[in-house]
Amino acid sequence: MGEAKTVRNDWRDIFRAFKMAFDPKKMFLGYAGLLISLAWCTVVVTFFSALKMIDATPAIFTKLVLYSVKESIPVMVKSLSSAIMPLDFAEFFVFGVLIFGLLMIWSLVGGAITRIAALDYAKDESGRLSDALKFARKKIWSYFWSPLVPVIGVFFFALCNVAGGLIGRIPVIGEVVVALGFPFALISGFFMVFIGVIGALGLCFMFPTISAEGSDAFDAMSRAYSYVLSRPKQFLIYCMINVLYGIACFFVIAFVAWFMIRLSFFTVGAGMGQKFSLIQSLLSQKCNIACLGFCSATSPAAETAAVSLDRWSLKFLAGMLVVYIFLIKMAVWSFLTTYMFSAKTIVYFLLRKEIDSTDVSDVYLEEDVQKTAGISEKKEEIAYSREDTKENLPPDKERKS
Repeated sequence: MGEAKTVRNDWRDIFRAFKMAFDPKKMFLGYAGLLISLAWCTVVVTFFSALKMIDATPAIFTKLVLYSVKESIPVMVKSLSSAIMPLDFAEFFVFGVLIFGLLMIWSLVGGAITRIAALDYAKDESGRLSDALKFARKKIWSYFWSPLVPVIGVFFFALCNVAGGLIGRIPVIGEVVVALGFPFALISGFFMVFIGVIGALGLCFMFPTISAEGSDAFDAMSRAYSYVLSRPKQFLIYCMINVLYGIACFFVIAFVAWFMIRLSFFTVGAGMGQKFSLIQSLLSQKCNIACLGFCSATSPAAETAAVSLDRWSLKFLAGMLVVYIFLIKMAVWSFLTTYMFSAKTIVYFLLRKEIDSTDVSDVYLEEDVQKTAGISEKKEEIAYSREDTKENLPPDKERKS
């Protein structure tokens, strides 16, 4: 017999996200999404760097994965700050291309993950991967536009203020107009804060809304704002539980991955001897690829020692070790991705139950829509056939019928 579904319809259901995140279909989607995103960023940066439009190297994205958490975060912050602060037109264009591609990738991947999570939580059914991807492909523009709607709203009111500032360039009259109309600029500022902050908080509900309701970007945005404003206390409690539990789960998964790598290095090194130690020293000089946040600093002797590999076979071994550890680290990050989508889907169902009084088992199914459409078509066919029969009957039989 299968395991009975245990849904309590309260905050304890968030703890199911750990198990839901290990669904092979979700893990495959998260892994593929990360790899495709990494490939997209690398290709875009390489292409526009060759055109001299930006001053960046694609190696930055690989370092974010290979480096330890302690090392990768400063690298990411430094790279983003250096790319955003002097943002000219060329860099803004490249940034837009990057964001467009990433949104398209995660609209498909994230939509499929949340669709599987919605069916898993509501119906205790593990939907097929092909069906989830088909559903996400049909709704891809809804997924794509839902996180952009708050950004567009903030941008619109910002442009209104900029237009008012341009009027202020007119001598005398412009200054008077700005002085009298500045309260409207303050109102625009309020809307920018409201739309931006609430939209950022409710962003996590947009994909689950579309996956659970089969709706569009407007419904996703309206529910996100409504749920945050209607139950702010419950929203914050659920998010706090989700974040703390997610950090704990991620810590466990990362520790297991790090311990697996360390044990593999230790046991293989014990058998291989000095050659493997040489490769380890070389890798630790390049970047602490096996760290995952749990290793100590590199020893000074390893940092100062001149390490080189004289045979192609040793270089091949070192390169394959980097590839293996890269794939393991991507698996750890893919778990974090699937956990986030699964947990946010559960939180959405819980808040929907409290605010809209909708049962958690209520989820949009395309099969039900098709069955309803088929039944209505059959009824219409029966009605038409009866009318045709009456028309073909003789007058006396028609009266009897």
